[in-house]
Amino acid sequence: MGEKHMRKITMNVEDCEPGMQIAETVFNEYGAIIVSEGTLLDNHILRKLDNLGILKIKISDQSENEIISNSAEAFKAQYNENIEVFKDVLHDISTGKNIDLKKVNNVSDSVFVWINENRDIVSCIGQIRDVDEYTYTHSMNVSLLCMLLGKWMKMDAAKIKMMVQAGLLHDIGKSRIPPEILNKPGTLSNEEFEEIKKHPVYGYRILEKMPEISKEICMGVLMHHEREDGSGYPTGARGEQINEIAKIIAVADIYDAMTSNRVYRERESPFEVFEKMENKTFGLLDPKVINAFLNNIASYYIGDIVKLNTGEIGEIVYINPRHVSQPLVKVGNKYLDLTLERGVRINELI
Repeated sequence: MGEKHMRKITMNVEDCEPGMQIAETVFNEYGAIIVSEGTLLDNHILRKLDNLGILKIKISDQSENEIISNSAEAFKAQYNENIEVFKDVLHDISTGKNIDLKKVNNVSDSVFVWINENRDIVSCIGQIRDVDEYTYTHSMNVSLLCMLLGKWMKMDAAKIKMMVQAGLLHDIGKSRIPPEILNKPGTLSNEEFEEIKKHPVYGYRILEKMPEISKEICMGVLMHHEREDGSGYPTGARGEQINEIAKIIAVADIYDAMTSNRVYRERESPFEVFEKMENKTFGLLDPKVINAFLNNIASYYIGDIVKLNTGEIGEIVYINPRHVSQPLVKVGNKYLDLTLERGVRINELI
């Protein structure tokens, strides 16, 4: 969409409809962002605003023939269509054909169109998906998360488009790994794990033959399992030696893998994952990328209803950027600050 200066209209929340666009960021009483400027309203956001007692918001006047469809439904339909197209791409590679770059570009372009739909992206990634579809949904989700990270890190459009494509292709080398190893439910043997560890190199080799794919993307695919302290693979690169796109894919990859159901384990709640990302990835992932990710993605959970490990049900009202995994939760008439409540954790989102 072009950079038009839209008129802002103040509307009662009860009169708003899905598809309308927020013209000014909405904060709760603690100063935490509930909905960012530019977001399209959906039923989930409208319910959240109503629950939080927010009566009026500013909406962009779209009378200038700018029609926006019900974004959540449109996004989901496009997401499912992209997965079907990407299945064809991977199938071609596994049968020895070349990558159909036209299909890859179509998926990448349709992902990029959704750059302002943060809410839809976060909620779609958070849905429980079929374990058998993991290979395809994971590539799609990493692509979407790379796009959000690029935006949150204030990168230009050309760089973000590159990251969308790199995220989509990051695991393409797995098409060269035997499926019985990829889908093995139990623990991998050393030999099997060594085979899995070859997938970034396989991916790099598939892509480097294609002049249309930039060197930057090829390096992002090659290095997405490298770690800041040199403990990653395939080369044991560290710190500044690691390509920037690879550092971004690494964060997106870990988040989606941990919040997905897998053949060998149950998915974890986003807050369990935030805790691991805060505490267990120190020295492994680039702090600049991890901070941009945690500080931005967490705000989408404000207003959500959660179940604590105590069995109590509460609502997230504030997220401290320094302790993203331990928000302030309102349970009945009391407020629990999980940074102070020893042993109290969020078990699941409801």
